[in-house]
Amino acid sequence: MANPMYGQNKFDNQVDNTNGEIISFTPASDGTAVAGVESLVLKSTDAGNYYFLNIASNTCSVKLPSAASSKGAVLTFIMDVASDAEGTKDFILFTNAATEFIMGACFDGAGVHDQPSDDDFIQIDSSDGAVGAGDRVQVVCNGQHWYVLEGSALTAGAWNSGTATRA
Repeated sequence: MANPMYGQNKFDNQVDNTNGEIISFTPASDGTAVAGVESLVLKSTDAGNYYFLNIASNTCSVKLPSAASSKGAVLTFIMDVASDAEGTKDFILFTNAATEFIMGACFDGAGVHDQPSDDDFIQIDSSDGAVGAGDRVQVVCNGQHWYVLEGSALTAGAWNSGTATRA
């Protein structure tokens, strides 16, 4: 986005960080929250993107960019229509470092899942109940940690969290 008015470049950068691309992603193999085995590794330049994820055949694991380089970044992950009714594959979202956390509340068919302030991954676990097309999570970074802006899943008990195993 270009703003021809002098001095507006800072505003342009903020707008660009919230209006990213629509990206469809299907993992080629099962991903896990372990360094080197990620399905999708994001960079701070991916801020604002919407990721439609197909977990019909493989677990999708996404590594967030470094919090220090992502202040203000908003990322959105949505299970696409091919993922609907999936009951064995999962979606795993984890931070760049064990000292960066994901915190906030996610909602599912049973109510609220509290994402504790010392966990570095969040997961839609389809073995706890089938994934629904449109299940989603959106996170924002404050430069130190990631916060859940919105997390919704159709099935009760879909959300899990904890500490990622790092190699």
